Amino acid sequence: GPDAIRLHQLVKPDSKRAVIGFACDAGVKRNKGRVGAKDGPAALRQALANLSAPADARPFSDLGDVVVTGDALEAGQETLATAIGEALSGLERLVVLGGGHETAFGSFQGLRQAHPKARIGILNLDAHLDLRLPGEAGGSSGTPFEQIRQLDPGGFDYLCVGYAEESNTQALLKRAQDWGVGLVRDHELIADPLAAHPAITDLIARNDCLYLTIDIDVLSHFQAPGVSAPAARGIPLSTIEQIVSFAIKTAASLQ
Repeated sequence: GPDAIRLHQLVKPDSKRAVIGFACDAGVKRNKGRVGAKDGPAALRQALANLSAPADARPFSDLGDVVVTGDALEAGQETLATAIGEALSGLERLVVLGGGHETAFGSFQGLRQAHPKARIGILNLDAHLDLRLPGEAGGSSGTPFEQIRQLDPGGFDYLCVGYAEESNTQALLKRAQDWGVGLVRDHELIADPLAAHPAITDLIARNDCLYLTIDIDVLSHFQAPGVSAPAARGIPLSTIEQIVSFAIKTAASLQ
């Protein structure tokens, strides 16, 4: 009956919200990480499908997957960006299921296509800054925010929440400081789960759109053991959940 709905029963065509997958191993492989990220979208759908739907759940459509074959990362990111840009013309919200964090560059490009003149604030929940410079092979799962900054250096507004000092070199930290990246350390969030709220509020207030991206290696190793760099400390899932909820509610209240 209507009180026994599970998430897979909410998938409806032409809904105002949607998911799309990015099945890709190229970015992680270029970053010398643990391959298998291409199976992420299918694994996430399977894990979510039988969960109970909350009382206020709304329907959403499934736009399928963008599949990257071999090392064709750049072509895949362009395809993802186009799909996102077109989809957002008729959607309230779109969730991209990855994947390695090279997903972020294609996702941002799609958001930019949909909102060419908007100020876009980036909220990244991540143990890593992902500001590496692209290598000879091109971008990777470790370079998305450096690539995003190349698109519009003057409009680059990036907040990394949960970053771990031992997971980022001094070169990356200096780059973040030089580029005005906002930082909330994992230690701060462990001491106070609400520590990121002021920075998130400020980010949302000074931008027109919020791009939220979550790299699951921000979680503790026992909650995300399959990532390339399992976190010895990490942020509890409950803290990540409340940060996501706070960001969504704050963005909605300031629109």
